[in-house]
Amino acid sequence: MRVAVTGAAGLIGGVVYDRLVAKGHEVIGIDRPHEDWMEAGRNTDDASAPSRVTHHFDLAEATDSEWQLMLADCEVVVHLAADANPSNSDESMLRNNILVTTNFMRNAKICGVRRVVLSSSGLTQVGLEAELLPGGFLEGQLLGVSHGTSTTSTYGETKVFVERLGQYYSRGYGMECIVVRIGTVIPNESEHWERGGRLQATAFLQADVANFFGKAVVADFSSWDSQSCEGHPNISGYLLTAAQSDSPARFIDLEPGISALGWSPIEWPSEPENLR
Repeated sequence: MRVAVTGAAGLIGGVVYDRLVAKGHEVIGIDRPHEDWMEAGRNTDDASAPSRVTHHFDLAEATDSEWQLMLADCEVVVHLAADANPSNSDESMLRNNILVTTNFMRNAKICGVRRVVLSSSGLTQVGLEAELLPGGFLEGQLLGVSHGTSTTSTYGETKVFVERLGQYYSRGYGMECIVVRIGTVIPNESEHWERGGRLQATAFLQADVANFFGKAVVADFSSWDSQSCEGHPNISGYLLTAAQSDSPARFIDLEPGISALGWSPIEWPSEPENLR
């Protein structure tokens, strides 16, 4: 299968790219020009990152014809390119998250892309996390799609936009859209044990990243009943789920992704030395 990955030079993009190649897919890597992401300090320690990029574009500046060149003959696209730093300017969020995703989706439809996997974030719900504490109205529960969204940043709002844009394209054009609230992915995974707290509770180990997105590209979820997940939009071809590892302090519900896509997190390692 011909699959494109935007943000292929990044940490998550590299993990996804490598897994898809290992599974025998023809993978098209899309990212900014090499000097741009080096200057930005993105994943610069990964010597393999440049080799994963087929098309070098500032996606906010890409024309429709350039998008269509990048997406030509792709059946599935994993769209990871974004400004993922919530402390960056509103202008950057609007440019790199809303404008880029809007242009991407329009051109994916034109190119006949069958399925898109869109990156959202747990920060769409971060304002609800205090309610999980003793005395909160969510005490004792896992935070799931039924609880809606509550953001504390422009970044979080741009990811709510991405989720709604996926709904629009599934409902209006029959495109399969899997939207993923991605957990915390870091280069040095031993920090999940060293720092603990929320960093560990929301950990998305790279092995789980590879497994999840590998499933998201190929899984047939057409028979999955969206009404089986309370609060999930009842839209054919649309799936909204969180994805992370099953860390001991996890407070995020991983359904409906587990049921719909048939994936499951690896057994949580007792210490970083046991990562596999």
